[in-house]
Amino acid sequence: MGHPSRTLRDVHRIGGRLAVAGVLGGLLVAALGCASLEPMEPLGVNLVDLEVEEITLFEATLVAKIRVSNPNPGPLQFSGGSLKLLLDDRKIGTAMTSQAFSVAGFESAVIDMTVHVNTASAITRIPTLLKQDSVSYGVRGALYSQGSFGTRKHVVERAGSLDLKALGEGNLEGAVAPPTS
Repeated sequence: MGHPSRTLRDVHRIGGRLAVAGVLGGLLVAALGCASLEPMEPLGVNLVDLEVEEITLFEATLVAKIRVSNPNPGPLQFSGGSLKLLLDDRKIGTAMTSQAFSVAGFESAVIDMTVHVNTASAITRIPTLLKQDSVSYGVRGALYSQGSFGTRKHVVERAGSLDLKALGEGNLEGAVAPPTS
């Protein structure tokens, strides 16, 4: 049988080596992780289209076609999102999806999001809108991507305006002002 103090000394030496190895390993992981934590360019979102799915007395269900643009070099894997649809800076509905989708780096993808609109609230706004020459619209909310360090929230916002007078004259090109972020 070995000497008891020598065994204790060996345990301390091994423990010290493991501590040094743990610190070095942690530094390596941190150094590699920092490269993936570089600030990302903000995502782009555009409202592409709205399609009516169902209208009832109290609620309308629409499908919002939303273009998500990724101005970053790496692909993003999304687990869903929620966007408020705005008309004249007032919320008319919330677009949501729990469907997973991906957008390659420097690419864009059009996704479908279900929107529920309170029919009574929408109808009461029509007379005011008809008296205006233009109406602003927008989307504001968040999309959620999955990565090495868990879920990341991407806050997005986009606004634009429609020239109702030009739209009434059949001038589609002149009716839509360039969107702003």
